[in-house]
Amino acid sequence: MELPVKNIVSEIDLKRSDSFLPLFECVVNSIISLKKSKDLKNEEKEIIIIVKRNNNSKDKLFEDIKSVSGFKVIDNGEGFNERNMLSFKTAYSRENKEYGGKGIGRFTILAAYEKIKIKSNYIEKDKWYYREFEFDLDKEVREIKKEESSLNKSVTTVEFSKCYNKLILENTALPIQEIANYIMEHCLVYYLCGDFPKVEIKEEDDSEFIIINDLYSSISKESEKEFKVGDELFNCSITKNEKSTNRKNHYIHYCANSRVVGIGKSIGKVNSLFSYPFEENGKFYFLDVFVVSNYLNKKVYSSRNGFKIPQEKDTGFFNNEEITFQEIEEALAMKLEESYDSFVKATKDRNIQEVKDYIIKQAPKYKRYLNHPDILNSVPPNLTDEKKDEFLYRVSIQERKSIDSKIQKFIDDKEIGIDSIEELKKELIEKTAFDADSLADYMFRRKSVIEIFKKFLNADEQGHYKLEEAIHNLIFPMGVINRNITYESHNLWLLDERFAIYDFIGSDIPITKYSQKNSKLEVDLVMIDKPQMFNNPISFGIESSGEISSMVIFEFKRPGDTAYQKRKNDNRWEFSELIDKYFEAFIYGDNKSKNYKGNTIVLRKETPKFGYIIVDVIPPLLEDYNKTKGYRRTPFGTLYKIIPELNQHIEVITFNQLIRAVEKRHAPFFDKLFVK
Repeated sequence: MELPVKNIVSEIDLKRSDSFLPLFECVVNSIISLKKSKDLKNEEKEIIIIVKRNNNSKDKLFEDIKSVSGFKVIDNGEGFNERNMLSFKTAYSRENKEYGGKGIGRFTILAAYEKIKIKSNYIEKDKWYYREFEFDLDKEVREIKKEESSLNKSVTTVEFSKCYNKLILENTALPIQEIANYIMEHCLVYYLCGDFPKVEIKEEDDSEFIIINDLYSSISKESEKEFKVGDELFNCSITKNEKSTNRKNHYIHYCANSRVVGIGKSIGKVNSLFSYPFEENGKFYFLDVFVVSNYLNKKVYSSRNGFKIPQEKDTGFFNNEEITFQEIEEALAMKLEESYDSFVKATKDRNIQEVKDYIIKQAPKYKRYLNHPDILNSVPPNLTDEKKDEFLYRVSIQERKSIDSKIQKFIDDKEIGIDSIEELKKELIEKTAFDADSLADYMFRRKSVIEIFKKFLNADEQGHYKLEEAIHNLIFPMGVINRNITYESHNLWLLDERFAIYDFIGSDIPITKYSQKNSKLEVDLVMIDKPQMFNNPISFGIESSGEISSMVIFEFKRPGDTAYQKRKNDNRWEFSELIDKYFEAFIYGDNKSKNYKGNTIVLRKETPKFGYIIVDVIPPLLEDYNKTKGYRRTPFGTLYKIIPELNQHIEVITFNQLIRAVEKRHAPFFDKLFVK
């Protein structure tokens, strides 16, 4: 029976994460060869890896780092004697079974590189020989030379070149330090077992070299643990590594036949309690957990880049008893929790404090949970603020549904007794807590708006103030009417809570756009009220017709400006000049005036009219002049004037007075909701 090399190689599916797997296979083969060399002392065993780069700069991940064209691996192991040569020629050879070899490594190399060239000087039956041969997909094993050698020492060079696998090639453009780290991680099991020889890796031009053994110096072996899943026994070796790079996770590494298989998996994804590094004496550490088992040895793919083990338990009809990674990881996580209980407790405490800080500072709608340790404990560690909100929101929805269900059951059953009433009281108290948190969230939003408003009133470092439209848009978006936006889209409450119930609100829109009055005047903010229209009035633009019951107009002046700048260096003008023109346009305009829906609107002289002028500063001379025209100070420091014959009220307010009034109105809520 023939088994062409091409057929074997075609079955090997290398992933992007397997970019250095061919190199790992070659290095491990050298380690096995050294383990079989009985005459060598441990300190005499060595492997040299030479990195060969492509000349072009294509496929670079790092600046000035070229992709790898191939590697040369040199060792002083047993070499290619007749027994090992026969094994090399035999697919799936069992020659190195006791060392974890499966006779597939050389085929893995050909899945990425065109050719393997081997030169070996070895001793056999007390004679030294030199053997040279090549291995590729077309000619398979081709012996070039075998002869007696005058060199009396063991040395074998395995060189593979011309990477044709683009997926692999793209990911080999890494610095030598990165490649050394990958080798260190892959061969850590050998290091832990004391079977790791001296390994040096260097660039072909000798510009840089690294002794991989030195990389293990920062690793301290913590412990070894044993656990069972079903009838299968698993062992894990735990190492602790000082955080010296941008590493962010503890890792699980699955091993088979004394080799790490695939890439590490974050322990934090298995158990979120292990989402932070350990801290000892001011230094931070991460764990690497290496899991070994006969079960893993039996289930590893022949290419050693994965396992024939399902990730999760099958909950479908065809459920079987096969062990899954989910079960292995859950058992391992329990073992780690037991071993690192102090770290787990510190992590839980840290996470609870982070969740509390998030609720207090950013999400007061969940404030009731501050006194629910069971819920705080249930929040997974290391979540982003967005994920914290998602988790707490799901908890609150389930809790609210449960409360509403219990209340409805009480209503449906109509069972009235002392016990049932007490139970209902508890549920109503919980529901009240939900309502209070909703109010807290709403008030938190208002508090934020007030802070923004105050910042808008301050000049920047260059002495520039926010434009008038910035203030305007914060209160009510310019160029729209209330029927086009929701209640949450404006902040009219900054002016007065009562204004939110007006039937029609227009902002910075020419009068002719919504009334067909022949006037291009644009009122900063106009509000029109109609009697008996209070059913969700914010949405009623269509009803703003007929004889209206009142009208309110606001005029804003830009922060940093003063009212007297209306006329430069002239303080002899009345505040009412800023407002009267708008009221007059409605009263004395076209008698056939209609609103934007074509319905007639009527504003009479006796209709209550309110004009508010918001300014930054009121100069004393301008105030004195307006007092001669009937303006008076209110107890709150604002200026007002009432014109009885027009049923018109005008009030002049500074931005600071407006802010103080808003803060006083909200103080009882803010003090109750936001003071710790």
